Amino acid sequence: MTGLLDPTSLVTSSGLAAIFLLSMLQSCCIPTSSELTLGIAGVLSATGKLNLAAVIVVAVLGEVIGAYVAWTIGRFGGRAFVDRFGKYILLGHADLDRAEAWYQRHARFGVLGSRLLPVIRNFVALPAGIAEVPLLRFGILTAIGSLVWDGAWAGIGYGVGNHWRSIVHGFNDAGYVLGALVVVAIVFGVVHRYRSYKAAEAERRGPGVGA
Repeated sequence: MTGLLDPTSLVTSSGLAAIFLLSMLQSCCIPTSSELTLGIAGVLSATGKLNLAAVIVVAVLGEVIGAYVAWTIGRFGGRAFVDRFGKYILLGHADLDRAEAWYQRHARFGVLGSRLLPVIRNFVALPAGIAEVPLLRFGILTAIGSLVWDGAWAGIGYGVGNHWRSIVHGFNDAGYVLGALVVVAIVFGVVHRYRSYKAAEAERRGPGVGA
């Protein structure tokens, strides 16, 4: 578990295997940081410890496989999963309806665009399965989006090279401030999500029906 929270040390110690694992988990809706994973992988490539092309290929492969796993879960267990466990993660049928509507409106490029958005890219595969996005199209668009995203972050890490420690040190104080803001945003988001979930479920049940 520590390795998932600290992808830097895991990638440094385990190389391509760690990149594949973290990339696959990220596409399975487990919020590992692809930015850190590919960034440090790019740094290691610049120092000769990894091959940059191999890093990108392995990351894309891991993301595609993980995305297919999440797509399958969404396709065959999505609404039943929400019926049984949705209340524990504040996920309701209204969320699934919005996800399906999103993919119906953006059937051609919805998956690709979502793979290029931070955070959202971690969760895009599950609703894609619920919306029954065709497997071949889903795989191709996922691979293209992952190639662009992973290639960009690995390239940034490669460009930073041996200077990454000094750069990170220079942003330590700002990092603490950012961390505090993230915590506040998460708390606000959870409260807002809880209220929205309760309101949507109350509307779905209809007036006079208890929780």
